Amino acid sequence: MAYITKRGNSYSVRYTYEDEHGKSCDKWESFPTNWTVEEMRAALDSMEDPILHLAVHLTLVGALREGEIVGLTPEDLDFDAADGIGTFRINKSMQRVRKEALNQVDDGCIIKVFPDKLERSTTSLILKSTKTASSCRTIFMTSALKEELKKWLNQLAADERKDPTLYHDSGMLFRLPNGLAVEPVLIRKKFLKWQDEHPEFPRIVFHGLRHSSATYQLMISGGDVKAVQGTTGHATADMLVNTYAHIQQSSRVELGKKFEEGFYAKQESPSPQAVPAAGEPTISMTALLELLKNADPEVKAQLRLALLT
Repeated sequence: MAYITKRGNSYSVRYTYEDEHGKSCDKWESFPTNWTVEEMRAALDSMEDPILHLAVHLTLVGALREGEIVGLTPEDLDFDAADGIGTFRINKSMQRVRKEALNQVDDGCIIKVFPDKLERSTTSLILKSTKTASSCRTIFMTSALKEELKKWLNQLAADERKDPTLYHDSGMLFRLPNGLAVEPVLIRKKFLKWQDEHPEFPRIVFHGLRHSSATYQLMISGGDVKAVQGTTGHATADMLVNTYAHIQQSSRVELGKKFEEGFYAKQESPSPQAVPAAGEPTISMTALLELLKNADPEVKAQLRLALLT
């Protein structure tokens, strides 16, 4: 889970991560919380790791949280929905919790507890229902994402055929080559490694991609908060507006300029010399010169005399 907080003139991200011992830790980092659309496109093109690439692509399209990404299953995908556009459902999330805390959680919200990878582990990886009803939502695919998801499903089937006896099907959309589930921390580690290799991009936490997506969707929708809220899963429209108020500042400045131009601007009046007197014929300079050129010699002589006197 990550939170964005304004600290002075900058924005800081507080997020929770697990150290090598599985202990939950909080960390603050101050840097840009989102990328421009140009940076999003360039970053996506440069990510060769298939798991990271697909995770980032899903996040940019759907403004997902880390746990929601790895909480997807193949059954959540519907390639024929919405007249063939395709959709995917967000109705669960994956996270790692301490076992003593797990005993205190209502069993009704826990969908699955994954087997421990290490003996005497003090934490468990679980799949649970989303925290709020608003977090349950349907995201519309893009054609590029749709094709990428189809290729990924084919890759999962190929991995299983290589050695079915050693393949442990976790049932999740994101799996390792041996079929085990991919944890949120692995996505974050892959993203950090990619950033170390690409210092040309502004450094952000993985959760910042969710903010990048929401920012861009607000911009291209003309500030349609309700439509974007349906994608991001914010509990209320007010929460979305308050979270991204600083992002919309540039749009408000542009709106102010347009209002000034449209409301206060005065129509320019033509010069008095350019307005012909009532009843006077109007003729362009080009037409006048053409008439004089074709005039007879007597008229030309009278014109020269008039100009010289």
